[in-house]
This record gives sequence, C-alpha cells and structure tokens, in this order.
Amino acid sequence: MTTGSAQFPAQVTERLRELVFAGRAVAWLEVDDALTLIGAGGDLAPYGLAGLNLGVAVTEQVHVLEGLLPIVESPYFMPEVEIIKGRAADLHFWTETSGGEGEGGGSTWVALVEVTTQRDLTQRLQQKAYDMTLLQEKEAAFNRQLEAANAALVAAQRELEASRDELARWNKTLEERVAAQVAEIEQMNKMKRFLSPSIAELLVSSGDESILKRHRRDIAALFCDLRGFTAFSESAEPEEVSELLQDYHAALVPLIQSFEGTLDRFVGDGLMVFFNDPMPCPDSAERAVRLAVAMREAVAALSAAWRKRGHQVGFGIGIAQGFATLGQIGFEGRFDYSAIGTVVNTAARLCENAADGQIFVTSRIAVAVSEVAELAEIGMLPLKGLSRPLAVSNVVGLKDGDQKVVWLNRQTR
Repeated sequence: MTTGSAQFPAQVTERLRELVFAGRAVAWLEVDDALTLIGAGGDLAPYGLAGLNLGVAVTEQVHVLEGLLPIVESPYFMPEVEIIKGRAADLHFWTETSGGEGEGGGSTWVALVEVTTQRDLTQRLQQKAYDMTLLQEKEAAFNRQLEAANAALVAAQRELEASRDELARWNKTLEERVAAQVAEIEQMNKMKRFLSPSIAELLVSSGDESILKRHRRDIAALFCDLRGFTAFSESAEPEEVSELLQDYHAALVPLIQSFEGTLDRFVGDGLMVFFNDPMPCPDSAERAVRLAVAMREAVAALSAAWRKRGHQVGFGIGIAQGFATLGQIGFEGRFDYSAIGTVVNTAARLCENAADGQIFVTSRIAVAVSEVAELAEIGMLPLKGLSRPLAVSNVVGLKDGDQKVVWLNRQTR
C-alpha cells in the first residue's frame, strides 16, 4: 500500500484496513457491458444480496442500481444509498478494461461501504434541530399572545376603575374575553403541533376543519436545501451541525410566513413550501419566486459567516407549478397537512439539479414571472423520475428590487 511517495509496511496497511472497515459491511460487484453480473463478493448478506446469481442482469437482482448503470463517468460516487431497510452504504463505481481504468468497455465495478451508523446519527441530529426550532417558535408565539392578552386585561381594568357602577358588567365581559382567548390559545397550540401557523390560525378563526379534507388545487411548489451539508455533517461536531441548522431554519421560516407560504415540512436541511393552499392567492408563482430570491439572499449572508468558520455550504432551489392533491395525512395523534403530486416531485428534482445560488423553475413559472424576474434559460433538462426532459430556466434576480443588484454584484466578484 502506498500514498504519495510513501510506502507502508504490511502491518500498517492491515491495521489501517481494520480501522477503516471496522464494524462496516463491505461488498463488491463486477458487471460487464451488458449489465450482467459476472462477479460478487465481500459482506453481501447484510445487504440482502447473499443469493445473487452470476450471469443474470444485475439491475434485476440489485434494484437500487437501476438508473445508475451504465455509469456516465468513472469513477462515480453515490453517498448514503439505502440498499435494504435499515442498511445504508456509500456506492463507489468505476470501469476497468484491459487497457486500464476509464477507457470504455470492459467491466464496471461497484463497491458497497456501509455508512448506516453515520446516516442514522445525522438524521437524529437533524430531527433534534428541527424539534428545537419548532419549540422556540411555539414558545415565542405563546408569549406574544399572552402579552397581548395581558395588555388587553390592563386596559380593561383601567376603564373599570373610572366607573364603579359598571364594574360588575365589565368584570363579566372581561372574564368571558379572557376565557375565550385562553381557549383559542390552547386550541392554537394543539393544532400547531402538526399544522403550520397559517393553517392553524385559519381553522381556529373559522371553526371549520373541512379544509383538512382531501382536495385538488393548482399550487406553486418550492423545494430548497443546502449543498455540501452531508459532507459537512460527517466532519463537523454534532453541536456545530445543530447550530447551523438552527440558524438556517431561523432565517428562512420568518420569510416563508411573511410571503404567506404554507410550510409543508422540514427534512433535515431541506424545506418544502407551497402557495395557493389553504390560503388562496392569485400570484402564487410570483410569490414563490420572490420568496426564493429572499431565501437565497438570507442564506448567502449566513454562508459568509459559515465560510469564516471553514464550512463550505451552498444553497439551491427548485420551483414548479401544477395541480396537486392536498389534505390531512397521517394517523391518530400525528397529522400533517401536505401536498402530493407530480408538481411536488418536479420541484424536488429541480432543486436536486440546481447548483449553489441557482433557482431552477419550469417554463410555466418562467412565463408567469417574466415581467418581474430576470431569467436565464438552462435548456431541456432530464429529471430523475420524469419520463421526458423539461424546459428549465434559472432566476438571476428581480427586476423591481435591490435583490437583483445585490445578487448580480455577488456573482461578479
């Protein structure tokens, strides 16, 4: 074993191998040009692959490889792929011919290196950060409501002091008002356990829960997440990961609320937001794009501070518009208000393909915001899970605000 110009003794090489692979299931597959399995070995059983048959198409036996083979570049790396439930592995791909690696033809090798423990730890840290953010939001909202109720109580008491004859009547009115506010606060806090603030407020004010029933509506869906977050979370301390996510959520959630978007869910560093449900709005595409630009600026400011601490983390967004099925999803004791449909998948795939600082939108969104946004055509882009490529544009900035100037200046530095 060598690294650079140094050569390690066999004892050192063996010890390093033990340290790297300790407690991990490591396996390999060899595939020919026709995607036929011609070799396999290592710890196959933990991945449910002990019964592989040579001479049979590998994608028929290892379903996670469907769509990944043949590889378009060598070597190729796919992190944290769940092979079977509860088992995740980093997948390493490379090609080899008699003339050497990367010359085309010959065999394709796939190495599976288990990362289940690291993946589970990252998910637990992300859930903890998410729970902390929600708890702080609930506490702040409750404190504001209590302050408002207390202010109303003090004002009412001062008025009562001016007229002794009306004291009994005012006391009764005040008690009823406070009781109603307390009941509303309790109901609001109960609903906010599984609904976004806008939906909870709508239900409490209307007293009608029919909005939770399944229905279809044209929505603008926005997906965003951080670039390089997985690598960062693997190398950073848990406290640093939690602090970064807390700053990230604290910066974006108020923006979502200010643009009256519906926050569907947090998924670690990813967020899903949609417009035009349950609160109708005639300009859902424009609101989504304006929110995306505001998010990009907010995360850019955070990134500057993160870079000073050695964290290279970027940010990408995808937006699509179309009909989705919306309503209450879950089980007794835990419900979410969510959207399901192709428009949601399209927005998620656009987000996956967007590089740091890019806001990828479909042609329908681009047409709807052409008068307010500066757009750059990307072209026809194939998206995983969709049968045909889509025309995609990138939102450079806004035409009617300072955000465009700020972002373009940043891009030219």
